[in-house]
Amino acid sequence: MEKSAVSARPGVKKFTAFGAAAGAIALPLAVGAADWELNPSVEAGYLFDDNYRLAMPGNEVEVQGPLVDAQLEMRARTPSGGEFSFTPRVHATYFPDATDLDAVDYYGDLYWLHQGQRLRTEVRGEAAQQDVVSSEQPDAQVPGDASLGEGDTGGSGVVLIDNRRTRFAVRPDFSYELSPRRALEFGANVVDVSYENEVPGAQVDYRYGDVTAGLVMQVSPTSSFTTRVRGAQYELDFQGDSTSYGVELEWGTRNAAETQTFVRGGAQRVDFEAGGSVTAWLAGGGVSMVRGRNQLFADLVRSVGPSSSGIVITRDQLRFRWTRDLTPRLSFLAGVRGTHDEDVNQDQQALRPRSYATGDIGLQWRWQEEFALRVTADYTWQKFQAAPSDATSSGALVSILYQPLQRRR
Repeated sequence: MEKSAVSARPGVKKFTAFGAAAGAIALPLAVGAADWELNPSVEAGYLFDDNYRLAMPGNEVEVQGPLVDAQLEMRARTPSGGEFSFTPRVHATYFPDATDLDAVDYYGDLYWLHQGQRLRTEVRGEAAQQDVVSSEQPDAQVPGDASLGEGDTGGSGVVLIDNRRTRFAVRPDFSYELSPRRALEFGANVVDVSYENEVPGAQVDYRYGDVTAGLVMQVSPTSSFTTRVRGAQYELDFQGDSTSYGVELEWGTRNAAETQTFVRGGAQRVDFEAGGSVTAWLAGGGVSMVRGRNQLFADLVRSVGPSSSGIVITRDQLRFRWTRDLTPRLSFLAGVRGTHDEDVNQDQQALRPRSYATGDIGLQWRWQEEFALRVTADYTWQKFQAAPSDATSSGALVSILYQPLQRRR
């Protein structure tokens, strides 16, 4: 991979445009904001992995080398309860014995919140240009701002070919209070994904957009029932365009301690451009809570969406993250992510069903308020139907985190 050529790629030009747009929004907010924060975070460590590209037995590539992950959250809050933040991030790896696998990944996250008397508006934006090893093989981490029950699709799990992915996403959400017990919610999600080099059946460009509308009924001070309809359009370079629409019912709870739970069920119909249609079931359930020394995030979701293989798929996804404070300075960390992908059109079977699981376990010792030492070990497993064998990898990371005093923490 020629790293000097990164700046000339179309994806980087789009990424720069995203940053410029974020800056244009941030400038007036920064000037008029009542509260402005700069929250940096830097992690530097040493990474080892015995099968970096998750290849079949006999083709493993072992790597080890330094890693750096740095980000800067720029956050503004207004007296009326509004909020804006923009967080650029850089993640870089260097492997002295396998320099062709070196990578520098770029990210940018945008968040805007406006809270009125009855109308609440949220806008989330994401941009990422990264090596396919990180984009197609997600780890078990769950971002701090992750929303419970939001399943994601996209990756195909194929990373044997050197490639890079550029992804942009914008998600606006609106909630309008009709009465103390009823509210309307509206949402949209627009995503554009492109690859430096398209690989048929594994990494092809796709775009999609979906919209939702729902009626929320407050059953009690802590529980609600939501009826939601959704529609989506998928543009895939391999399969062509397709549209879908569906309905789902959701029961959710949320208390003063910010403990959240939900149970969801529904169905979604997909119509294909080449003709034919299929109906897929939707489901989900999960919990997010803090109890004493424990922080828990867990959800299991079945969703429908596009894949970089160029096929509309159904994905069953499990996310689990548990942190326990053993002492005021020492924490135990554990996480699991699992997915199972199948072609939404079972009669067609253009996609080989794929199962993927990864987990990590570790300890974090914060010897000072700003500094912490983290030691983790991870294991990853992947299987494609009819493949001669499974692919597995084991890894470890020792790192030091620097996080100055932050009011958000």
